[in-house]
Order: sequence, then structure tokens, then C-alpha cells
Amino acid sequence: MEVVKNQIDELNATLTVNVKNSDIEESVEKTLKDYRRKAVIPGFRPGNVPSGLIKKMYGNAIIAEELNKTVSKSLSDYMVNEKLNILGDPLPSETQEQIDWGKQESYSFIFDIALAPEFEVKLTKKDKFNRYSIKVDDEMINKYVNGYKQRFGKFEEIEKSEETSMLSVSLIEITKDGEIVENGISTDETTISIKVISDKKIKKSLIGLTKNDVVDIDLKKALPNDTEISSILKIKKEEAEKLDSMFRMTVKEVKEFKEAEMNQEFYNNCFGENAVKDEKEFKNRVIEDIKASFSRETKYKLLIDFKEKIIKKAEFSLPEEFLKRWLKVSNKDITDEQIENEFDRFIEDLKWTLIKNKIAKENEIKVSEEDLTKAAKQQLLAQFSQYGLSYIPDEYLDKYAKEMLEKEGEANKLYEQEIEEKVVDFIAEAVKLDDKEVSMEDFNALFK
Repeated sequence: MEVVKNQIDELNATLTVNVKNSDIEESVEKTLKDYRRKAVIPGFRPGNVPSGLIKKMYGNAIIAEELNKTVSKSLSDYMVNEKLNILGDPLPSETQEQIDWGKQESYSFIFDIALAPEFEVKLTKKDKFNRYSIKVDDEMINKYVNGYKQRFGKFEEIEKSEETSMLSVSLIEITKDGEIVENGISTDETTISIKVISDKKIKKSLIGLTKNDVVDIDLKKALPNDTEISSILKIKKEEAEKLDSMFRMTVKEVKEFKEAEMNQEFYNNCFGENAVKDEKEFKNRVIEDIKASFSRETKYKLLIDFKEKIIKKAEFSLPEEFLKRWLKVSNKDITDEQIENEFDRFIEDLKWTLIKNKIAKENEIKVSEEDLTKAAKQQLLAQFSQYGLSYIPDEYLDKYAKEMLEKEGEANKLYEQEIEEKVVDFIAEAVKLDDKEVSMEDFNALFK
């Protein structure tokens, strides 16, 4: 058996795998014997089916299967041994002749392959880029500070209800005439936010209430939807939809949400024990957090600019016709129209991947297990912070990070993110960066 390479041009070639019957004869015979041993055919005892019958029934399928295994292994071994840097996967050639299984002395299988282009990436201080930073203004600072105040604020009991108050109440179902419904719906303790009351007249009647006040209320009219009603009454939504009763509401407690005050307890809640000790330090820390939150966006802009300029500078082509075929073969649900519409972006992404991998290889840029674990933890912390969880114990964080990295898809995604980030850092050191501070509005306009 042999593999023959035929170079068509710099980016396209064919690999022809020539296989003789003698190359697969032993494995075919072994498989036929195994089939004979296991075959259950009426009229024959197990293991006593004539070999000729087994060969007649299964011979061609077995030959096809063994040829497929042999060809696949030969292709793989050849590409590894010859160190072929290919794009996509080998595709059966459109010039492949029909195979007459079991009737040929030898077989030739032709595959088209796409070769990765040869190119250079030279980066010097003559390559200039803008590195943007977003100016932190008072509006941003106030927004962050108010966010912290809201997060660590709490409800406090007050004497009289206001438009933004929360009422802790008991409810019992009554008739339109004010009679208590026997075995009706009731709840000893639930809460109603005056803010969500949709009927202006009912909302007004709930302002100025004090503990132990009693009010009859039409919940269907008062509240915006059946989901809210079912939650307050602790009943199913289907029951709330059919509801046609009034409710007698007794006020148990009146509460008002109070933002957290700027004191040491507040600073500790925001940033940890004694990390911040006064308002000035607190605002400085807020500014640091805002800048950190923008760093991902500004680094992404730098990545976009690097990609655009370096792809142009590298100046290499790709085997586009092959790649269109490969996309269609490897994505069964994709249409020709989708390929045409998205092909330019695919080519650009593939070029950047080749450039990125070349830079990483030539400069020995690697991602360690430690890097992946750190990246997983950072991603998890960002996710938890979205739910208002600013502190996660190390043992839990280690556990969640380990679980994330055990998922192959997640680990590969993190690896690609990390290698790209390291390559971007390398490029940033190799080229000249001009620092420019811009407003958020001007920064967003750069993407238009």
C-alpha cells in the first residue's frame, strides 16, 4: 500500500491511496471467520454456516469496511509523517472512479487536500495603533455608587405607608358585599409593593396606611397581571385567572427601602474588611472598578484593529473553492446561500487563526493548566457578580472551576480565549501604541 501526493498548486494537492487486495486480505479473512462464528441463519447450527455463504452475504461490506479503515489510517499516518499542515479535512476527489467492491485486484482512492499557506508576520515599532481608554466621568461614578447603595440597602419599618412602600399583610377572600367567603382563599402573611399597583385610585387608597389598618381591595383590578396575583396569594396562575372576588387586607407591617449609608459597614460590604476606610478611598476604588470593567471592551477594540491591519500586512491567499466544499460537507444543514453570505467573515477568521497560531508557535506562547484555572475562576466570578454575589469562598470557586474545565467544550473555549489574549499582549509589546482617552460616546462610535 502507498500514498502518492500530487501538488496542484501552492494551496491545493491530492493524496492517492493505493491499496492491493493482499494489503487487507488477512483482516478480511479474520472478520469473515468472526461473522461465521456469530451468524444465526435458519437451517444452520451456530458456527457451521458455510464460509462461501458468509462471503456471499457479507464479503463486499467487509471489504469496504476494511478498506475504509486502511485508507483512513494511511492518510493520517502520511500527513503526520510528512508534516503536512492542512486546512479542514481531506475530501473525496470529484475525479474518483467508481469502485467495484470485491472484483478488483487493487483500489485507488483520491482525496483533495488544502494546504495552509506559507507567510511571514513581521511586527515592529513602525506598526502604529491607538490604544483607547474610556474617560470615567461623574455620571459613571454616581451610577456605580448608587448601584452599591441599592445592593446593600434594606427595608426598614416606618409608621405610615408611602408610594414606594412595601406592605406586609394578611389577605382573606370576601364577597362583593363584604362577607368572608367560607373556605375561601386566604394567606396569613404576604407582601404587596405599592409601586406595582396599576390602578391609580387603589394605589392612592394604600398610601398613609399604618399597622393594623384594614382595607378591602380588588386584586384583579389592582395588580398588573395574574402572575403577580398568584404569587401574592400563593395560588396557581390558573386559579388567579378565574378569580372574581374582593380581599380584606390587614396591614401587619409597613416598610420602606432605604439605600445603604456611606459608613465603614457599607465599605466592608462592598470591598471587604477595612479595604476602604473613607469616602475618598471608596470613590477611588469605584473608579478603579469602572476602568477594569472597560478594559475588556478597550482590549477587544485593540484586537479588532490588530486583526484588520496584520491580516492585510501578511498578504496571503486561501484555497477558497476547497473551503466552500469543506464547509458544506462538514455542516450538513448549511445552505449555499449561507456559505456565500458568511464566507468573507469565515475567511477573515481563518486567516486570523493561522496568524495567531503562527505567532504563538514562533514565540513559544503557551497556555498552562494554571492559566486555564485562573481564567475559569475569573469567568465564574464575573457570572456570580451578575447575581450580586461579590464573594465566593475559595473552596467553592476551586470546585466550580474544576467542573468547568472537565467539560471539553468549555476547556477548549477557554484555551482559545487565553491564547488569543496572550498573542494580543505579545503584539502590543512588539508594535507602537499611542494611548488615547475618549468618552464612552466617542468610544462606541468607533464601532460604527
